[in-house]
Amino acid sequence: MNLINIIGIGQGRKDLTSTQLKLIQAADLLVGGRRHLEMFAYHGGTSLVITGPIEQVIDKIKKAMVDKKVVVLASGDPLFYGIGSTLARHIDKKYLKIHPNISSMAAAFAAFGEPWHDAKIVSLHGNTAPNFSFLSLSVETKVAFLTDHKKTPGFIASKLISHGLSGFKFCVLENLGDPKKETISWFDDYSKVQKLQFDHPNIVVLLKSGRPGEDVSHETHIGMNDNIYHHSKGLITKSEIRSISLSKLELIRKDHILWDIGSGSGSVALEASFQIPWGQVFAVEKNQERILDIIQNIQMFNQANIKIFNSNFPEGSDQLNDPDRIFIGGGGSHLEQIINTCCLRLKEQGIIVINTVLIQNMGTAMGVLKQHGFSPQMVHIQVSRSKSMPYGDRLESLNPVWIISGRKPQNKAGHNE
Repeated sequence: MNLINIIGIGQGRKDLTSTQLKLIQAADLLVGGRRHLEMFAYHGGTSLVITGPIEQVIDKIKKAMVDKKVVVLASGDPLFYGIGSTLARHIDKKYLKIHPNISSMAAAFAAFGEPWHDAKIVSLHGNTAPNFSFLSLSVETKVAFLTDHKKTPGFIASKLISHGLSGFKFCVLENLGDPKKETISWFDDYSKVQKLQFDHPNIVVLLKSGRPGEDVSHETHIGMNDNIYHHSKGLITKSEIRSISLSKLELIRKDHILWDIGSGSGSVALEASFQIPWGQVFAVEKNQERILDIIQNIQMFNQANIKIFNSNFPEGSDQLNDPDRIFIGGGGSHLEQIINTCCLRLKEQGIIVINTVLIQNMGTAMGVLKQHGFSPQMVHIQVSRSKSMPYGDRLESLNPVWIISGRKPQNKAGHNE
C-alpha cells in the first residue's frame, strides 16, 4: 500500500518546491480539478479529474494506491475546506502525506493587508455550511466567503440586501495568484454586485468599520428591564428570573462557552455575554421570527461574542463548541432529548440551568440530570410586581418558574489517572 501525497498548489506552480514537483512528475495517477491538472499537462502518467460524485473518485484512489504512486492536487491548504479533509474521512490517515501551501483565504487577506485571525470564514461550496444563516452576519465585522459557480458574489449580495444587512464594504477577489487575471474590486452598493459577472475562482470579503461594543446606547447590567428588549408575545425570561438564572450559571471565567437553548429574545444570551467578553455564547432558536428579535437585541448592544443558530436543537449541535455552561429556557415536548444531548456535550464540572413553567418538565429535568450522574437542585420562584391602582398599589403575580441546576460530575476514571 503506497502513501498518497496530497499537495497544495498555493497561488500557482511557482509556490511548489522542487521535491513536490518531482512527486507530481513521478506520479502514476495524478488527481485534481481540471484547472489544477492543466498546469501539469506534461505529466506522463494517468490523470483523474475530480468531478461528479466524490465517492467514485475516492474508490479509484483506493484501488490505485495498492500498487501505484498517487498524487492529489489541492488549491492551497488541502485541509482548509479541501480534498484533504474529505480523504481523511475515507482513508486511514497513516497513508496520507499532506503538503500544505498558501490557502486562498490567506492570499485574499494578504492582497489588501488585512489580518484575518478574527474573521468569520464561510464556505458556500455545495452543502458545506448547512446551518449557516446570513442573519448571523449582523454581529460580524469581518467575513470571508469561499464561493462556487452557483453561490456567487451576486448571490451573497442578494442575501445581504434581502436581510437588510448594511454597512459592509464588499470586496471580490478574482483569480488570485494569476498576474495577468488577478482582480480586486470594492463595492459600497451591493446592488451593483448583483448586476456583474465575476471570473471563477473568486473570494468575497466583507469588512465593516468600527469595533463591536462601540456606541452602545444603553447602560448594561444583569436583570435589565424587559421593555428594553425586542420580544414576541411576551416570550422573554423575565428580569427577576433572568437575574437568578444567571447567578445559577456561575459565569466565573471571562472565556466561558455558553449554550442558550431556546433563546427566544436572546435576553439571557446577551446578559451572559457581558460577563464572558472573551468567551462565546451560542444562541439556538428554532423560530425564525424570534431570530429577528435576537438580532435586533444584539445590534442594540453591539455584542460580537454571540453566534445565532436557527435550528431545532439538537439538530446542528455538532456545529457548536463544547460548552462550559448551558441554559435551557425552552424545550417543549422534546426536553428530555435536549437535556440528554446537553449532558453528553457539557464539559466536566460544567453547569446546566433549566427553566420551566410546566410541572411535567420539572420532573423530566430532575430525572434526566440524575440519570447522567448530576446532583440537581431546584428552586421555585414566584415573582409579583407592583401595579398602580386608583388609591394605591397592588401586587400582580407572574407565572411561577422552576429553576433546576446541576454540575456535571468529573469522570472518576480520568481523575484517578
